[in-house]
Amino acid sequence: MVKFGSKDKRTRLVFISSIATSLVLMNLFLLGTLLVNLHQGEASYTMVDIAAGSIFVLVITMIISLSLWPRIIDRLESREKKK
Repeated sequence: MVKFGSKDKRTRLVFISSIATSLVLMNLFLLGTLLVNLHQGEASYTMVDIAAGSIFVLVITMIISLSLWPRIIDRLESREKKK
């Protein structure tokens, strides 16, 4: 049973799920860049590049996930109402 409740709870749920998604994707990016730096003999990326890239990934994924999560939640609710 999927029931998200009032609009206030839904907004909070969208925000929390967006932050969680962004943090997971940022950590995957960070892990990938660190593994590339460790795998090669020379450092391909400086720490400034890695930090700037992580911030960029965090911001972009926040923007994208804030637009996607409301649609996902609406679909889940509408699917439950049809049953």
